[in-house]
Amino acid sequence: MFLHLRPEIMETQEQEIILRTLDLFMRYGIRSITMDDVAREMGISKKTIYRYFDNKADLVHKCVTLVHDTIKSRMEEIHQSAKNAIDELFDIDRVVREILENHNPGVRFQLRKYYPKTYNEVFHGRKQLILKMIAENIESGKQNGLYREDVVTDIVAHLYCSKVETLPDEEEQLVNKYNMKPIMRQGLVYHIRGIASPKGLEYLEQKLKSEKE
Repeated sequence: MFLHLRPEIMETQEQEIILRTLDLFMRYGIRSITMDDVAREMGISKKTIYRYFDNKADLVHKCVTLVHDTIKSRMEEIHQSAKNAIDELFDIDRVVREILENHNPGVRFQLRKYYPKTYNEVFHGRKQLILKMIAENIESGKQNGLYREDVVTDIVAHLYCSKVETLPDEEEQLVNKYNMKPIMRQGLVYHIRGIASPKGLEYLEQKLKSEKE
């Protein structure tokens, strides 16, 4: 299941339908799944589905919104619990990697083509969320002496976000050659080394060394 959506959110039949539909979308694509397919998968009538959703577009919107809200919740938890800015980036990287590993180019293409309003709303929201998180991370790192003072927060945050948004679609050969973990890890280390102060570089090297032990 995408992003390990948590059991505690499955409190109602509506949410159960959303979760099962998400699974169908990820396996077969959005375009090919009908309300009949969802009803069959759930073992319920279409009338029951329409009790919660006006139409397929409404169901798609609520499915994608749930994924976005789950990502947002995970990011907020990381922001609250991270020891420092570099640790926070490693934790953010883990969530972003999970998003990209579950990335289905066909689903994103179909969403953009057939449900542009939902696509624009949700993916714009995701981009703004990542930008905000990275900008706050940079400012925190500067205050704690882990990042250099001359780093331009807005520029670097946008560069990071662009990497996340374009990697699955524009670097297909790279993604096919390696799995997502080493790609993301190399990108993360490259990013941190580009903005870290001597103190931050020392902490980064200690962290990388401890991971190998």
